[in-house]
Parts: sequence; C-alpha cells; structure tokens
Amino acid sequence: MGLSFLLTATKAAVFVLLSRISQLLVTILFGPSNSDKKSNGVLCYDVLCDWKFFALQGGDPSLFTLKFTGVKDLTWLDRDDVTLYHVTEKEFFFVRSKSGVDIHDAGKHPFLYVVKHDTAVEVGTVAREVIVDYLRGSGRMDRDGSNISILHNIGRCGSTLVTSMVSKTKQCHVLSEPIALMDVVNILTNKERAITRDAVEYFHLLKEVLVLLTPDPDKKYFIKTHSQIIYLLPLFHQVMPGMKEAYMHRAMRPTVTSMLRAFSDMGPFWIMEKIFIPQMPKNVQKLWLENRVAEFGNSIIIMTLANIHLYLNETKDRNDMKSFSYESLVADKYAFCKSLFQELGIGVEHVDLALTAMEKDSQKNSVISKAKTGASKVEVTEEALEWGKTIGRTLGVEMDGHDYRISNIQHSWNSQT
Repeated sequence: MGLSFLLTATKAAVFVLLSRISQLLVTILFGPSNSDKKSNGVLCYDVLCDWKFFALQGGDPSLFTLKFTGVKDLTWLDRDDVTLYHVTEKEFFFVRSKSGVDIHDAGKHPFLYVVKHDTAVEVGTVAREVIVDYLRGSGRMDRDGSNISILHNIGRCGSTLVTSMVSKTKQCHVLSEPIALMDVVNILTNKERAITRDAVEYFHLLKEVLVLLTPDPDKKYFIKTHSQIIYLLPLFHQVMPGMKEAYMHRAMRPTVTSMLRAFSDMGPFWIMEKIFIPQMPKNVQKLWLENRVAEFGNSIIIMTLANIHLYLNETKDRNDMKSFSYESLVADKYAFCKSLFQELGIGVEHVDLALTAMEKDSQKNSVISKAKTGASKVEVTEEALEWGKTIGRTLGVEMDGHDYRISNIQHSWNSQT
C-alpha cells in the first residue's frame, strides 16, 4: 500500500497545485471587482475545468477552475437546477447542474456530492449574512421540517440500499449524503463548545443548511446522511421538531470488515486518524487516546461505537426515532420496508416497487461498488472485536454473538414486532 498511496498522493498534489495556479490566473484576468464582492447578490462563475480526482472529488469548489461571469439576483437560487453544494461559516456555495440530469435519482447516482460535482456547469457564491436575510425575509426559517425524513446510520449497513429503495418510489426528493451537512460537522466539531441540545449558538447554521437543501416546503425530502452526521444528532430535533428521523445499524463484525474492504487502501492509518478521530465527542476521543491501537480496524470500531453511543443517548427520552438493522432487512425485506415507509410517511403501496432496488448493487456507480470491494479478503481481527466489546461497555453499548450484534439498541424494529 505504501508505494500505491505515494503515487496516489503525488497525483493528488499535482492536481491540487494545477487547479490553484489555473484559478489564480483566471481570477487575475476575469475576477470579480471589490464592488461585485460587496453586492447582495449571487457571484456566478462558469466551470471552465474540473480537476476531478477520485480521492478529492465532491464538495470542494477549489477543484474547479471558475471564470466570473457576473452578479445575479438571489432568485437564481430558486432555480430547479440549482442546489446547495458547500458551506463555510461565512459563505455558501451553490451549483447549477447540466440539463437532463436527475441528481435525486439515487439508483443512478448513489452519492449526491459526486453527481453535483460531476454535472456542475455554474457555481454561485453568496455571503452567509445575505443568505440569512434572504431566508428570514421569505419566511423559510419558520419551517418545522415536517416535509423532511432523515436516515442516520453507522455506514456500511445497507443505508445506501434503503436510499435506492426510497428513490424507486418517486415519492421523495432523495438527497444521499449531501456534503453541506458534512461541512457543518467539520465547522462545529472544531469548536470548543460540545454539540448538545442546549448549544443554541449552533442551531442557526444547521437550520440554514437544512432549509437550503430542502427548498420547497410542498415537496417531501429524504436525506441519507454520512455516518459522521450523527455528531449533530442532538441538534436536529431542536431546530426542526417536525422532521421524521430513523436510524440504521448493523452488527459490528460485518460493518467493520466492509469498512476495511472499502476504505483501508485509500491512505495510511495516521491520515485517517487525523481526519476522523477529532470529529468524535470529547469523551470518546479521550477513551481512544487511553486505549489507542494504531490499526484501521480499531479506529473504525471506536467511530462506530461513538455513533451508536450518540443514538442511545439521544433516544433515552425520545421514542420517535426507531432503529432498523441490516439483519432485519435480510430476515424479512417486505416487512422491513413496510415498517420503514410507515415511519417516513411513504405509502406502503410502493413497497413492491421499492424492493426491485435490491436486484442490483446500490453503489454500482461508485468507487466502493461491490465489484471493486468484493475481491478483498480483509477481515477484522478477533482481537480488535474483543477490544471493541470492552470499549463499548464503557460507552453503554453491549454486543453479543459471533457477529457482535448490538444487543441493547433502543426502539428497535424487527419482523417479530
């Protein structure tokens, strides 16, 4: 993996350097003026070049070379082909996708951030304070989220398959892993204040992003999150109490093995540790430092335990977020789908159609498709699983059986209930 990663990293560095140089030159020649930058409109740019590279693809406008074309009215944001793309604390980025592409078709495009990047023809940037005034002036910040369903998950647990099933019904606009929510995670987990229900200073950013991701109050939206979005879990119900939430998980052994096969060759352990461990709650970071094992399997286990720990904490006094396991899907796919649809407000008459999504790999058009990961024989070790079982007890997570199933998950659905 060392030589392969070195070549990959070198190629990525070259792409990034070229993109920065090209953007600097284009900005010097065609960049917006100071008066343009101070406007209360959308600074619009044509995409001249996409320096796409699979390890860096999606969610990063700096991978484009952009030519400034002018300032447009904020109504540009209301176009059907314009969607929120990337968020910072001071600026929001939107992309206009090429015509004829349904970015909400999760069967064709399993990850929203990838298809948005691949089909972008125009990028618009707006200062955050301008966006906030726009949303408040239009009354959009008053929404309670009753038209939104969200599926939190631990990753590699069948959530992408479920998303394809929902997409098949055409009853919702599907947003599979919108990168803007990951931007919120990266912003808030870097702050000193913990992400808790009473962290009111964090409410506005999350709600702004959710409103912009789901702009039409008369349409239903289904959001499948990255697993790290769980770090925002204490905030969702506070900012949008009408939102429907569900949780999906899987036994620890197959989850970690699947993660290893999909991601362990994308870089050395220390890079993954540097990126993902600091996102976890401080108490879990401390537990990791006290029991650290410098192996991919162990780091995946601690992140998965953090995910489950947060779900267990959030649902101690809530019974409105049912949990669904991959194992229950396999045991009775029809009953699983029917129950999930009832939770999300989708008509059960669409179950048969939804189940046709199981006929193909839900991640076929991605770098982690079964065809690309199925050849791997990597397995999580017994030592790592036993380590995880001990750490899990500290976090209130109990596991048993050969596959280390979560035995104390709350509000769990199964085919017998």
